[in-house]
Amino acid sequence: MAITKCTNSSKIIAYKRMNSFYELTVSKITPLTATAVKITFDVPELLQRAFRFEAGEYLTLQHTFDGKKVRRAYSICSGITEGELSVAVKRVPNGLFSTFATEALREGDTLEVMPPMGSFVFFYDIFGNKDIMLFSAGSGVTPMMSIAKTALHKTNIKVIFIYGNKSKEETLFFDEIEGLRVTFPERFFVHYAFSQQPWGGHFTGRINDAIINKVFDLYKDLNWGRYYACGPSEMVKNVRDAILMRGISEDRIFTELFEAPPAETDFSTLEGNVDITLIEGDKEHTFKAAKNQILLNSILMQGYDAPYSCLNGVCSSCIGKVESGEAQMAKNETLNKEQVEKGYILTCQAYALSDKVTISLDKRV
Repeated sequence: MAITKCTNSSKIIAYKRMNSFYELTVSKITPLTATAVKITFDVPELLQRAFRFEAGEYLTLQHTFDGKKVRRAYSICSGITEGELSVAVKRVPNGLFSTFATEALREGDTLEVMPPMGSFVFFYDIFGNKDIMLFSAGSGVTPMMSIAKTALHKTNIKVIFIYGNKSKEETLFFDEIEGLRVTFPERFFVHYAFSQQPWGGHFTGRINDAIINKVFDLYKDLNWGRYYACGPSEMVKNVRDAILMRGISEDRIFTELFEAPPAETDFSTLEGNVDITLIEGDKEHTFKAAKNQILLNSILMQGYDAPYSCLNGVCSSCIGKVESGEAQMAKNETLNKEQVEKGYILTCQAYALSDKVTISLDKRV
């Protein structure tokens, strides 16, 4: 997945960890479809704690191409009980990193990997007392595999799994999903939605209001807790809106995007410069930058090692907090209204509107 990441509709529990990469060896590469693979990493004993993850989190991978370091974020597909750390990567047209990962990467190679982070999470010890519903499409199924396996192995709740794709052949993790259906027949209920090739008694077409309503009707008597949706922006928005229409509160809905919608505001016409004060731990750095330049770009151009991953405003890696001054985001698919009101920003989407602005990179949401 080139994650463009996740937003929990309301109460996000986000992680800000050290912006450090570690070299991990690729221990296994497993084909998933003709264009997707699962990459499993060998995590040394000394790094086990750093790479401990929650179901639904992602890894930021980094590799050098022609002298330039390129980062991409990919969701973890392992359940927390499996004893492995794996991500799924699907090749996208003209995708530099995804093409490398699916065609050139080999077992025994090393990649630079940042410890897990994210807010699209299922805490089994907190959320594991009520049934969950998982909606995904395409490679958006990747974090759902982690969530489903963790819920099935660590709790007694039921998991409703709605997965949209073009066809059975393009379905990531198909064999594993079917295996889970056999292992947990009374708790794991799967409904595929194939848009181009009908299969069995499953839904035909993309996930839409009719499918969503049908699923709710089928399982109306379950003890519902939380709802997760991950995939293309239109599908995720439709699922979220349909759930909200049922009177379900926002804090029970978690969403994650795998593509970036267009920017909502154009700040390219901003004029003048801004004095930026950057707070990193107990250090402060002050420098000038153009107002019409994204804050993250301004920070990186000064040589500071600010955290980031997707650069599309959806992965939450680059969260900062405006301590003074004013900044505004061109788009935001991660932070909720309350967090924005408190001054949190995605630095990869934010522009300074005031003549002076102070940004902290060490604040946790």
